[in-house]
Amino acid sequence: MEDRRPAAYVTGIGIVSPVGVGRKAFWSSLLANQSGVGPITLFDPEGFDVKIAAECTGFDPKDFMDRKVVPRLDRFAQMGLASAKLALEDAGAWGALERDPERVGLVLGSGLGGVASIDQTQHTMDTKGPSRVNPFAVTKIMPNSGAAHIGIQLGVQGPSTAGALACTCGTDALGLGYDLIRRGDADVVICGAAESVITPVIVAGFIAMKAMSRRNDDPEAACRPYDADHAGFVIAEGAAVMVLESAESVARREAEPYARITGVGRTTDAHHTHDPDPEGKGVLRSMQLALENAGVEGERVGYINPHGTGTVAGDGPESRAMQKINPDVKVSGTKSTLGHSMGATGAIEGVICALAVKEKTVPPMRNLEELAEDCAPLDYVVGEPRKAPDLEVALCENLGVGGHNATVVFEKA
Repeated sequence: MEDRRPAAYVTGIGIVSPVGVGRKAFWSSLLANQSGVGPITLFDPEGFDVKIAAECTGFDPKDFMDRKVVPRLDRFAQMGLASAKLALEDAGAWGALERDPERVGLVLGSGLGGVASIDQTQHTMDTKGPSRVNPFAVTKIMPNSGAAHIGIQLGVQGPSTAGALACTCGTDALGLGYDLIRRGDADVVICGAAESVITPVIVAGFIAMKAMSRRNDDPEAACRPYDADHAGFVIAEGAAVMVLESAESVARREAEPYARITGVGRTTDAHHTHDPDPEGKGVLRSMQLALENAGVEGERVGYINPHGTGTVAGDGPESRAMQKINPDVKVSGTKSTLGHSMGATGAIEGVICALAVKEKTVPPMRNLEELAEDCAPLDYVVGEPRKAPDLEVALCENLGVGGHNATVVFEKA
């Protein structure tokens, strides 16, 4: 029987990550369990208690845009534009954009926007005076600048939005793209998130919050989700964009989807600005709502890519929430490999879910050696990828500073 549930089909993937640029490089590195964490090079961390991050060292914006465009974009927007171009190329969807740009939507979230450009602008004012500030300063700083430049450079004329929902931003962006498709507001949506916040102010702020791992002497082992020795996240940068399409657009183009988004759930903890609800009620409800939205039973969920930041406050409640969805579910906390790219993380992990469903393979996580006492004993995939021939449903779920939760359901196409 034909499945008539609303769905947004993932037909293209573009990504800029600490372990590779582009879908193929990213996926092969992830399956090989290659860590993207190393010393901070984007600024001099001398005097900082944290000196490690997951940087996108293989990314060169000049590979994706004219040299004159590069200095007009903050680094996060450069990554977002590059990912959008990669996704359209991967989907073979340039023709759809050219034929009817008004039916192509755009969602590019960012938790913090152009924070590097704020630092640069302040430095210019302090050293040279306000008259020397770059005329593109404001348009580099604003959080919607990534979405704006994708629209301008690619000619997108459909509905657009740029959310800023902290660490839940990327997951919510995928949900917003799904919403545009299922409402019929667009036939194709360029959808994802981008973030580049490895800057002195942001790193110092997270150090002050005591949220980051200080294992500077062993960067690749620093982020340890659900491990007894978990002690905080590793900050990262990156971007991921999907091309989402309606069933009609997929049929018209004879596209081959990776997966389909069939449900989204969003909740708010109303508990604390820093820490998630200690009982995990918000994240559990977001997963339950997403599954209800998709019409999927929890026992069908074969894989969850969790928030999994390696913090004491978050890991336990989140793991127990996942156990209530399906005690036999496979879990891999890929921030142990990729770091935590803030607003972009949900979009990157959504890509992982779509590829896992397509390839019937769960990528591994790192650094889980002894399960923390308050974490649920789930089927954590550690060290090596796991073939999952029966995998049909995956969840991408994330928690955001401020108490935001979002979950997206990916099903086989």
